[in-house]
Amino acid sequence: MSSSPRRKFSLEFHDEDTFSTFEKGEKDGKRDEKPPMDSALQKEGDKFRLSIGINEAFLGKTQGNGGKAPDNDSKDGYTRDRIFNAVAKENTEDLAGLERFLQRTLKKLTNTEFKDPDTGKTCLIKAMWNLKNGMNNTIPILLEAAKNTDNLETLVNAKYTNDYYKGQRALHIAIEKRNLQLVKLLVENKADLKVKASGSFFQQKQKGVGFYFGELPLSLAACTNQPDIVEYLLNNPYQRADFTAKDTQGNTVLHALVLVADDTKENTVFIINMYDKILKMSIQIDPEVKLEDVCNNDNLTPLKLAAKLGKIELLKHIFRREIEEPEYRHLSRKFTEWTYGPVHTSLYDISSIDTYEPDSVLETIVFRSRAYNRHEMIVLEPLNHLLQEKWDSFARLIFYLKFILYILYMSIFTATAYHRPLDGQPPYPLQGTTEDNLRVFREVIVFFGAIYIFICQIIYFWKRRPSLQILMMDGYFEILFFLQASLLLCSGIVYLAGSEVYVALMVFALVIGWVNMLYYTRAFQQTGIYSVMIQKMILRDMLRFLLVYIVFLLGFAGALVSLNRTAPQEAANSTDSGEKEEANSYSSLYLSCLELFKFTIGMGDLQFDENLKFKHFFMFLLILYVVLTYVLLLNMLIALMSETVNKVSNKSKNIWKLQRAATILDIEKFLPRFVRTKLRCGLLLPVGETEDGKTDERWCFRVEEMQWGSFGKAQFSINEEPGDKEKVKLKQQKGSREQKQETNDEEVPLNSMSTNPSDDEKV
Repeated sequence: MSSSPRRKFSLEFHDEDTFSTFEKGEKDGKRDEKPPMDSALQKEGDKFRLSIGINEAFLGKTQGNGGKAPDNDSKDGYTRDRIFNAVAKENTEDLAGLERFLQRTLKKLTNTEFKDPDTGKTCLIKAMWNLKNGMNNTIPILLEAAKNTDNLETLVNAKYTNDYYKGQRALHIAIEKRNLQLVKLLVENKADLKVKASGSFFQQKQKGVGFYFGELPLSLAACTNQPDIVEYLLNNPYQRADFTAKDTQGNTVLHALVLVADDTKENTVFIINMYDKILKMSIQIDPEVKLEDVCNNDNLTPLKLAAKLGKIELLKHIFRREIEEPEYRHLSRKFTEWTYGPVHTSLYDISSIDTYEPDSVLETIVFRSRAYNRHEMIVLEPLNHLLQEKWDSFARLIFYLKFILYILYMSIFTATAYHRPLDGQPPYPLQGTTEDNLRVFREVIVFFGAIYIFICQIIYFWKRRPSLQILMMDGYFEILFFLQASLLLCSGIVYLAGSEVYVALMVFALVIGWVNMLYYTRAFQQTGIYSVMIQKMILRDMLRFLLVYIVFLLGFAGALVSLNRTAPQEAANSTDSGEKEEANSYSSLYLSCLELFKFTIGMGDLQFDENLKFKHFFMFLLILYVVLTYVLLLNMLIALMSETVNKVSNKSKNIWKLQRAATILDIEKFLPRFVRTKLRCGLLLPVGETEDGKTDERWCFRVEEMQWGSFGKAQFSINEEPGDKEKVKLKQQKGSREQKQETNDEEVPLNSMSTNPSDDEKV
């Protein structure tokens, strides 16, 4: 039994005009041609029409008029072209007999003959595209004709059928035209508010400007800044739009607003206003539904989607949303605890933000987002102070411990490489001496350390699956650690195989291991920023320089080798051994590259064999190489590095914080659940009342801020007096306990003296 949805069929009446329309389509090549086959029989397909046609001439036979169709005046006949031309020109007079024609012929405006064969466009959609002064007077005529032929709902909800505009209906066009009057007219005439325009035209594009507006009528109105239409769709008495409805990607209207946001000033203002308006209206319509908690097909709420896509202005607004209206106050994510002049203490709701919850906003920004402004999002409040508290409370101590262990490991690694055996072939036998046992012990530590690093990096790449962009932003140390461990493991395998090549692999891993020491500079701000600048210069300037330099090096080396091969005999007859040595400096491509590299760093020598046949041209090539590389490329590299430092200096601090955030979250991820629960940041505090009058308790994070623009503004705050009363209360309790203890200590000897009088008092 087929699992495909059931297809609805419709009944159509056909006449000569209908057949001529179909034949025209065949002549125009719009219908599929019969595929070439060896047999005259064709394979049966599933692309059949959803309409059953009845020949009108058949009615003549049943009515006893000799098998002829009923007589129709040609002036009263309507074809697709005639109707389309009339609605395009707003010719109401030409459509005066349309309703009578449809009733007489038992036809409907949604019949196949009245639709565009390529797109499925109906006369109503055609009229929607041809408005004059916001209206087309043929639209009421079409609706009235459809209503009297029992075809109103089908006509109003008729859609485009081609892949490009698939799903678009008259209501979408009315909203796109920003015409509230037509929207009301269509909704009053049974327009469906759950329809989706899901054609390729309405999908997101990787590059260029896209036309994705959420597919649904409500999303389209919201994303094009039409609050009057949004309010009508949600509050009309005929059929209310479902604000939780999802499109083909699972996005609600709030998700669509996030996707449309582009962080420009004009766009941000209307997106924020529309976002809050829909959020408040959702509470009015259904207080039980939490619209911001609805996830799309990627399991992302609007907040997490904004974080993943880097919509920083909207993300900042959601973090700082503070609504003072009592009926909507529970929608706030920020609460002013107290104010004193410009000093504010704010309570930020960190639900779905902190890593205590799975797939948090912090993890989304650090590990899943590919936005170019991730380093700017990570310094927004409360993320900035939240990460700092995690660092101060547990991450710093663990990171310092790992740093010390890595220094110890690299010291052992260096000692192992330095004190390697020099006699014999690997693997070296155990001699039983103390020195030899110590050597083996060091090798075992180094080898197991490499296994540990290798496994950790495999887990990182498997869980995080970072893109190249994320690796370049967060630093290339993950790649270097993986390379270090891989080389060391390969060195161990080659050692056991009995080859001395293990020494080269081990030494290369040693070099990379000491370079990886820069990873631990992110624990300190100054060294962390310096490391970021080094990283940017290597990834930007050095790579571009090396690419151009290698082209020059290989080109000139190949030319000089070719010139040197033209005079081998003259060089052989020379009695000067120094000249012979110089002649051999350009005897191969490898030696030529080494000699030219000396020129690049200012250590080359222009002396060469005087017996060369093209010695003057040889000298010219050497001078030209020096000018292009030593003079031009090196100075250009210095200029580029200086420019990079100037550009990156303002961003380096934020990039360093982003790199440190990744370190903090990695450390936290490896902690046991009960430890993470104990170290959870923030406090569970009452911030007001919910919509049903109960106490609204949130897990909040307290941030002290300076807001110089708040003077003269009446702001609602939870506490009247400023100050952290909780800390003061704890100090008072601690002080009272200490004071009580001191009082008891003082009272004990006094009581004993009063109850035990001295001998003098007894006398």
